[in-house]
Amino acid sequence: MIRLPEALPSLQHRLGYRFKKLDWLVLALTHSTEHGENNQRLEFLGDAILGAVISKKLFEDHPNWDEGDLSVARTALVCKDHLASVARSLALGDALIVRKDVAKSGPVHAMPAVLADALEAIMGAIFLDGGYQAAFEIACNLIVPHEREGSWVLAHQTQDLHPSKDAKTRLQEWLQAKNLPLPSYLLVKTEGLPNNCIFFVKCILTKPALSSQGEGHSRKSAEQDAANGVLQQILRDPSA
Repeated sequence: MIRLPEALPSLQHRLGYRFKKLDWLVLALTHSTEHGENNQRLEFLGDAILGAVISKKLFEDHPNWDEGDLSVARTALVCKDHLASVARSLALGDALIVRKDVAKSGPVHAMPAVLADALEAIMGAIFLDGGYQAAFEIACNLIVPHEREGSWVLAHQTQDLHPSKDAKTRLQEWLQAKNLPLPSYLLVKTEGLPNNCIFFVKCILTKPALSSQGEGHSRKSAEQDAANGVLQQILRDPSA
């Protein structure tokens, strides 16, 4: 039986949504338990819902934007870094349910991948509990208002980094275009049980000398997260 977090009522207030079936929210907040429950299926659903509702909102709000502009904005709004930032503003880490061994590895609010995954899971839970319109309204209220605070403006100005491709591909193509050495990916550590562990991978560039550590439920997703971290550094300083 999953323990109901004490922070649940105040979290619903911050979300601006009250669940009819509270079990959906509890499951969305369950990163892992000793009994194997987790929010990965809801995360899968929420990822798709976020992509759809944010695309619709951007399409409606910016009739003069072309496909590239819309893609850049959507990519920045649904990236792990941005979702983790929104999750922190909601104090999501205070309500997450995690196994004791995961909790011992550090504070949850310092785990961006865990926070981003939980926010996606919550969007999936809202969709199941209240339907598409509820998910649309909550995503618009929580995530889209930050569109001009994210890195998408810089990405729009940096044409080398095409937003429709995954982070590893974009990073590789940017380096190749400048005749620079390709990145290496180092598995730093794994945490958790074999069937539900988190991979920590570092992406390392020799020229320019940059690196970033990423997290994910698979080595592949951790590599993508790490590559995205390096891309964000390049976007902040294209001359790096």
